[in-house]
Amino acid sequence: MKNAWKKVASLMLAAALGVTACPVALAEEAPVQPELVARVKNIIEVDGCQFKDLNDNGALNPYEDWRLPPEERAEDLLSQMDATQKASQMVHLTLVSKKDSWFNENNVGFALVYEYIFDSATEAAKRTNEIQELSESAPLGIPVIFSMDTEAGAAFVKDATFLPDEINQGAVNDPELVTRLNQVLKEELMAVGVRMALSPDADLITDPRWGRNQECYSEDTDVVQSLIVAAVQALQGGSELTEDSVIATVKHFPGSGGQTDGVDGTPLTIQEDSIDLHLAGFRAAIEAGVAAVMPYGYSTVPYLGGDAVENSADQSAAVMTDLLRGELGYTGLIQTDWGLNFVGATNAGADILGGAGVRSTRQLVEGVDEERLTDACRRILIAKFQLGIFETPYVDEENAAQVLGSEKHRAVAKEAAARSFTLLKYENASPLAGQKLVVAGTLAEDVRALNSGWTAKDPMELAGTTILEAFQNKAGSENVTYIPDASQVPADLSGTTAVVVIGEASGTHEPAWGTDTLEFPQEQVDLVKALKDAGANVVEVVLMNRAYVMTDMVDMADSVLLAYRPGVTCGAEAIADALFGETAITGKTPFQIPRTMEQVLNQREDLPKDIQDPLFEYGFGIEVESFGA
Repeated sequence: MKNAWKKVASLMLAAALGVTACPVALAEEAPVQPELVARVKNIIEVDGCQFKDLNDNGALNPYEDWRLPPEERAEDLLSQMDATQKASQMVHLTLVSKKDSWFNENNVGFALVYEYIFDSATEAAKRTNEIQELSESAPLGIPVIFSMDTEAGAAFVKDATFLPDEINQGAVNDPELVTRLNQVLKEELMAVGVRMALSPDADLITDPRWGRNQECYSEDTDVVQSLIVAAVQALQGGSELTEDSVIATVKHFPGSGGQTDGVDGTPLTIQEDSIDLHLAGFRAAIEAGVAAVMPYGYSTVPYLGGDAVENSADQSAAVMTDLLRGELGYTGLIQTDWGLNFVGATNAGADILGGAGVRSTRQLVEGVDEERLTDACRRILIAKFQLGIFETPYVDEENAAQVLGSEKHRAVAKEAAARSFTLLKYENASPLAGQKLVVAGTLAEDVRALNSGWTAKDPMELAGTTILEAFQNKAGSENVTYIPDASQVPADLSGTTAVVVIGEASGTHEPAWGTDTLEFPQEQVDLVKALKDAGANVVEVVLMNRAYVMTDMVDMADSVLLAYRPGVTCGAEAIADALFGETAITGKTPFQIPRTMEQVLNQREDLPKDIQDPLFEYGFGIEVESFGA
């Protein structure tokens, strides 16, 4: 490596324009010299313009020429690649640790950052820059695209703004707010060098038992379409990728809400009368120009027939080639879920292989026709050229600290949380200011429960305020008594407001209570009953990843506030503000709430809004300008 004398070349235009126009005639208008950042390879000058000599041959090759269209650059680069190099671009490895050879020798195409960059924003940016430097030193110098699971924001970086999950966004149902939330996400991802978001979810909520409902917007397909388009356009900055885009990855095609018995990873129960409902969000995303689509990696789709009967969606030609590319006309990237059968997925039509590693390239070369590898690699390279990362793969490490977790971003997250809160019951409420309060339930001390599980995992600590701490900060610690369980409830709480936090702990595929029941665990029932029996004014705050059977809990409470998954960063403070009457409560339920488990068992897993006589209908919510006023 030649770091001692390699440079960063940034060409500026004199005076008013701020850029240099190269004196060439490849187009009617002279092209604009982009900023070039090189740490390893030479920067060469041709026709008065500067270019990165990525293959280190001392000459300007078409793929190094930023003046050419991405498609032309991709064809030239493909002509210099063998089958193994093409297969390596399809690899989307999970970056728990780093091995230099994955990048400077194998030159893999994608890396899911996972906990590898869970550090300060500055350190996270340094680590992605280090890997881009390794990729630049590879024979062809192809930059890597970093991705992140982004359901809760850029939540695999310690300093990030943890956003409310999609379930909260659906309770607000405001495309403009979803746009701003995804602009926050985009800015924070780009600041640390991540250019692919594994979100948003276009899955339609149709079965309350499925634990991933928290990652979805709504049970209403029109709402899903509207909010998906807003998210995609905000992340990508429009319908086409540019140097200011983050790739949006809409998932989980063809719609994974209809799991058998609500159990994740079981065959999808989609039928002829429901398929279009589940596809609607994906159709809207495709029309909006989404750059990547992820088929579900854990469920088969028997309704589609063919290989979808036995193969998961991301291993199925019926799903990816016939339905997604054929019927829906999708031409962008197909990113698999995280799996094992990479040869099967590629032959079925996938482009990017989630969970693959460098050892997978040999399997691909041996088991896949090179024409199919070329087809997938072409799409990948075009996207990379569109993103501008061949010219500028690096990020400003110091700037990252100014972007992630900024006050501006925190304000958007807090607003979204506050506007999502939904009142199911509102009785006997009084102003909390000046009261001595009880805060009850172990979830009041669980900061992770404020988001879904798509954050850095234990033992890594998340920086956020618990609900208990938020009420202590608001009312003063001396005015808040914490009661974890029913055994510690005093005999007489007459005249006292008890804010009791109930619901499920954080999770991802498998919900904390499992899928056999949506009824509250006995310890939570006992706690609420004890508070009520002691004479407290009971205000339930429900941390909610799906629709629960709430009949008894609503009956025992004076007021019931659904907080869903409001976000680690500002969710607890937003709850305290709402119950202290400082913000209006206006959210609406994004799904039906069942009256009994029998109702849940009688509804179809794949149809929305088919619970007969639910406890609360879709879109219910009591609007209150100031709680307790």
